[in-house]
Amino acid sequence: MQQRARRVGWGRRLMHQVTCPNCWHLFYPEEVLFVSRHEELLGDPILGPEEYRRFLPVRFNVSGEALDAKGLPTSDLACPRCHLPIPQPMMELPPLYISLVGSPACGKSYFLTTMVWELRRLLPQARLSFSDADPMANSPIHEYEQTLFMNLQPTEPTEIRKTQTDDPRLYRTSRINDAQVRFPVPLQFSLQPTPQHPSIGRKRWIGRIVVLYDNAGEDFLPGGGDQVGSATVQHLAKSQILLTMFDPTQEPSFRAICKSDDPQLTVGLRPKQQGAGALLFRQETVLTEAARRIRRYLGISQEKRIKQPLIVIVPKFDLWEEMSGISLDVPPYEPGDASQPLRVKMDSVERVSGALRSLIQGLSPEYVAGVDSLSERVRFVPVSSLGRSPEYIRRDNTAFYGIRPKDIRPKWVTVPLIYCLARWAPGMFQVLDSSGDSPLDLGGPGGSEGQ
Repeated sequence: MQQRARRVGWGRRLMHQVTCPNCWHLFYPEEVLFVSRHEELLGDPILGPEEYRRFLPVRFNVSGEALDAKGLPTSDLACPRCHLPIPQPMMELPPLYISLVGSPACGKSYFLTTMVWELRRLLPQARLSFSDADPMANSPIHEYEQTLFMNLQPTEPTEIRKTQTDDPRLYRTSRINDAQVRFPVPLQFSLQPTPQHPSIGRKRWIGRIVVLYDNAGEDFLPGGGDQVGSATVQHLAKSQILLTMFDPTQEPSFRAICKSDDPQLTVGLRPKQQGAGALLFRQETVLTEAARRIRRYLGISQEKRIKQPLIVIVPKFDLWEEMSGISLDVPPYEPGDASQPLRVKMDSVERVSGALRSLIQGLSPEYVAGVDSLSERVRFVPVSSLGRSPEYIRRDNTAFYGIRPKDIRPKWVTVPLIYCLARWAPGMFQVLDSSGDSPLDLGGPGGSEGQ
């Protein structure tokens, strides 16, 4: 689908067509709805009595803001189908959809939090800005960042709460075709070149809205997240990059050989007092279920492989680093300076991917076979979100796995996303090694968007 941009009267360039990040409805910019601001305009026919009425504007002020039925200006946008909010940058930049898949207790929330925090600090070295496109949708990650990296008690053990399937900040409900449908609320970030970027002349071909979907692990268990009235995992078919977590602490073969005193090995994936005990989840089953849904949503044969990259993220690698022979002490980047932007060492990632693949092949050959049968482009990337094991903490008759913020040292958490963009989105990053692979269609002006 062509992604030509069009100009509007007050100087913005809009996408030729826009995709709602909530329900994935494709529409023209002139069809976007605005959100009323006046207190007498509460009550929307799609979202219910507690939401402000959505409307198609006919009046604007000189600043380009729409005027609601009571004459109040508004710039808040909503999808014409589901009426859920759409950030303004989605009207101007093509989206890059990313899905994160993983079993319960695999560490998705810690990985996402440390990745986002580190990307905010690292990407300016690559002459790229990385900021919140929708601060409201990103509020959960802000809370997690506050807990881990902006904590006023850095010496006290803390934790970030588990992703819940009923968290209203992570899921929203809308009425579609007279039926209530539950949608995920994605994290949304603006990724754009700065004026110092080597390809600033092609800014519109490089900039993206990164739309990242993170479900509770239970949504990926057989039957979870796929009930009537739920569209919480249908983003799997839209995503241009798939990230899946392979947690070694959930593999009996790894637990048998690992000598660490990490409480996730000695106590269980979650403290027994929280009811999980030593429960393990079958990760190949989670992968198989995700693969089945991807193919069904795409309408392709259950034997066909997809072209989207599948990055197998191996978290908690601090437990495995010494015995694996793979070091995460040095990230695969040549740091940027005043004269040269950050450059990605592609060969370093490829070598680690190959070595890690061999290790997992020995531990869980069925998992490796599963990822190979799903995607034509599979890579393995180790990460350590915390850089060390958590502590088993008892406090006020409760137990949790805590980490002292002062001790957090993330390793390689930015590599999965940066590697994908460096390899399959030419021009965004400077690379030190030839990628040797065909570009991936990540959408953009003059190209197609997603599927």
